[in-house]
Amino acid sequence: MGGREMTASGRGGTLTAMTTIIRAAIEGTEAEPGHIAAADVARLITGLERAIARAAYVALGRQRRAVAGRHNTAVERASRLRFVGVERGSFVELLALPDASEPGDDELPITVEALGNAAFDQLLAALSGADENSLDRQLAAAVAQLADELGVGERTDRITIGYASVAVSRHAVIDSGVRASMHRVAQLPPPERSDVLVGRLVEADFERLTARLQPPAGKPVTVRFPDELADEIHEALRQVATLEGLVSYDPKTSVASSVRLRAISRSEQLALAVGDLGTFWQHATFEDLQRSQGVTSLDVGDLYDADLDEEERAALYAALMDD
Repeated sequence: MGGREMTASGRGGTLTAMTTIIRAAIEGTEAEPGHIAAADVARLITGLERAIARAAYVALGRQRRAVAGRHNTAVERASRLRFVGVERGSFVELLALPDASEPGDDELPITVEALGNAAFDQLLAALSGADENSLDRQLAAAVAQLADELGVGERTDRITIGYASVAVSRHAVIDSGVRASMHRVAQLPPPERSDVLVGRLVEADFERLTARLQPPAGKPVTVRFPDELADEIHEALRQVATLEGLVSYDPKTSVASSVRLRAISRSEQLALAVGDLGTFWQHATFEDLQRSQGVTSLDVGDLYDADLDEEERAALYAALMDD
């Protein structure tokens, strides 16, 4: 990893000889200081933080637990960059990866410094000609978004990122070719993995062998089932069911989008402690309820509600007496 010997104090802390400094350069005719848009300077930093955060999940071999909201605490801290300075030439920012820090109880068993460096290495590897089939789709989407925001191939020629230390020469380039490649990877069909989904089967098309599963939250999931499971799908319609199969997840949201069904089971209905369950669905009149509970008379005065005005109270009493 590249350390650069310098010290500077600021809100983010003090830089030391062990601080890892990275260089991010925007190259192009509109990238010179005095010409570059201030918004592009901010987009470079926020876009890199977004890509490093996704690369951290790849380095850990984990998925983000939530679609929206904050990242895992360690990932969020590992992808937080500090501005160090600029260099001459096309616009070049020097940014500091997080320093050594012990993770809290709710974080991963790895220091923030190690995770930040591992994530940056993962990002460089993804940009250095890795096989498109092996690239993480969310990481590719983050890089493509950065390239789009900075107009790579349009108002910007390329973005070069790497370690600032002369002892570490690793760097990678985001140009128009990489931009197109990352878009291509991000738009690939989501990979499938064996998983279990629970929800209510709301409809089925037995000619096309498809159905819709409504999970407890979120959008419906498309279900594709073989003909031999058609009868089980029919029996489970409008009921809560557990589906096992190859599940596809949206690469941008990590939410299940479809499942190729292998097995289905209906959830068991828990018994209500009310004696005869069949009576739950029976309609009983007011008189039926009186007789079943041994009530022979009703004093409407017991139903007095002080919040009702006289007109509302008269209407309620009249309705009860008419019944």
